[in-house]
Amino acid sequence: MTVALAASVPLIAGCTAHNSQRSLRQTPSASATSVNASPVIDLTKTPPDISGSTKALIRLAGKTGSEEVATIHSVKAGTVAVATECNGEGKTTIVVGNLATYTIPCAAMPSTTYNEIRLGSNKKHVKITVTASAGVHWGLSVGWRPGNQHPS
Repeated sequence: MTVALAASVPLIAGCTAHNSQRSLRQTPSASATSVNASPVIDLTKTPPDISGSTKALIRLAGKTGSEEVATIHSVKAGTVAVATECNGEGKTTIVVGNLATYTIPCAAMPSTTYNEIRLGSNKKHVKITVTASAGVHWGLSVGWRPGNQHPS
């Protein structure tokens, strides 16, 4: 997939976990496109939901350990949505190029965290990396939609 972005503008990355934890952070703009993805094998049989995204860029499930998930070659200005699911004792750290880095605590009960990265300019070669504690199972979905509004 290829997506182009407009002028450089700071972006905001936000996290929302199902347990209502929220954090917002200013980060630089980013972009996303084609992906080298692993086969989908999931504990729940489907990757985390990224409803509201126009394009699904990455969808993985049933993963363990650390992995360079994909490189998105190009992304347009808009909003990149990242949904991460994990279960098992430990943590999972997600790096979205130089746009956002966040760590999610994982527990015996699976939980999903949803993040948005708002892009104001084109980004190229955005590397997605996941680092997970031993014994943590995770899934990841990345999507894109035009504009910087929250999905309805």
